[in-house]
Amino acid sequence: MSIRGCRSAFTLIELLTVIAILGVLAGLVLEALSTAQGRAYRIACVSNLKQFGVALQLYANDHDDRLPPNADGREEALGAKWVEGWLGLPGPDCTNTLYLRRSLLGPYVGDPKLWRCPSAEPVKVGSVTMPRVRTVSLNCFMGSPVRSPVATTYLRLAEVTQPSPAETMTFIEERVETINDGSFALQWDFDAAQPGQWVLRDKPGMRHSRGANLTFADGHVEPHRWHDGRTVKAPRNDAPMPGNSDVLWMQQHATWRAGKE
Repeated sequence: MSIRGCRSAFTLIELLTVIAILGVLAGLVLEALSTAQGRAYRIACVSNLKQFGVALQLYANDHDDRLPPNADGREEALGAKWVEGWLGLPGPDCTNTLYLRRSLLGPYVGDPKLWRCPSAEPVKVGSVTMPRVRTVSLNCFMGSPVRSPVATTYLRLAEVTQPSPAETMTFIEERVETINDGSFALQWDFDAAQPGQWVLRDKPGMRHSRGANLTFADGHVEPHRWHDGRTVKAPRNDAPMPGNSDVLWMQQHATWRAGKE
């Protein structure tokens, strides 16, 4: 073999170096694609929730400023809530769009696909895997039939004055581990002056950089990132969360408590 022929060959070290470089480049490309996909999901999710903000305004306009009923619990009769169905796993309602189509907000929201974040994982019921139908819930103090001496419940949109409409959340993404009925449960007897007694009931979503998208009473949507690690790792059931700043933030943006703020 000629000297020139030997010089044109790759050594093992050179070959391994090229493979390593290609591996690094592939990792960078995949990371960039994943980031771009996550950004696309966030944008689509925000767009979906904006439609819910519009739907709530339109519903109120058509119903003497009233908010849609938002009763909490599985025992409520069908038709009594802004949305029906029980999404606790496992269960067929997780993949049933019928409840969305005939819900009180269904005609105003339109496409059933808008009820879920596009990043939501599909649900397996028995041997069938289908898309999850809903990842959004309504603040439990909105449209609730409960009258409480310790928290404000809003039955009409015009009643949302404290906090202001721009500060009061309506719809929020919820974790699939806790989403069941359409109400996003929060602690009713919450007292900001008693941090040792704070409880995290339903768990907010965390699909978007450890955060969730929320709609507010004025119709705007914004993302919010959770800061306390306990919020992210919380168990399914009601969990004591003494001093959790995320619990305080949600309470301050969910209802008004005279003398408790």
